[in-house]
Amino acid sequence: MSNRSKKVVLSARVAPHLKDGLELYARVKNIKIVEAVEELIERALEEVNIESPLRSTSGDRSKVPVSTIISWLWDPDPIIFKLRLANVSPDLVDKETYLAYVETTSDRFKGDVDIFEDVRKRATYRDVYHKASINLERVREEWADLVAYAKFIEANKPIVVDYEDWLRMIRPEA
Repeated sequence: MSNRSKKVVLSARVAPHLKDGLELYARVKNIKIVEAVEELIERALEEVNIESPLRSTSGDRSKVPVSTIISWLWDPDPIIFKLRLANVSPDLVDKETYLAYVETTSDRFKGDVDIFEDVRKRATYRDVYHKASINLERVREEWADLVAYAKFIEANKPIVVDYEDWLRMIRPEA
């Protein structure tokens, strides 16, 4: 039962022939459907290559499997993972997440948690050399506001509103 707590729920609507194909695949391999889904996702992450957002130790930016990016940057904390992705490349996250990340680099979120500390220890590439230190608790507390602010900014272009001014607009008591 302890393994279950380490899993997340994935819900998807798929074409009927794909569902039947998945069931057949699982039956032929004599595995559970969830194991088949995991196996196929892992295979897809290995097969799909994207340009590396990080330079290798030799200095090039070759194509790497998506699974490699995950192994470099993944964290069980979804906020840390999103911040890492946004930090290394805006192309790895949606616009709102990138805008929220950019705001976390402001003085309001300065702190002593280096989101790349453990990544740097196991790095086989060289771009992640600088500290990206933030007040992680404050970022967590304000993450929903940061995302809402980013959506507001995107929806109201070309209006430019500072995050702290926006907070005062939505919460005059803040």
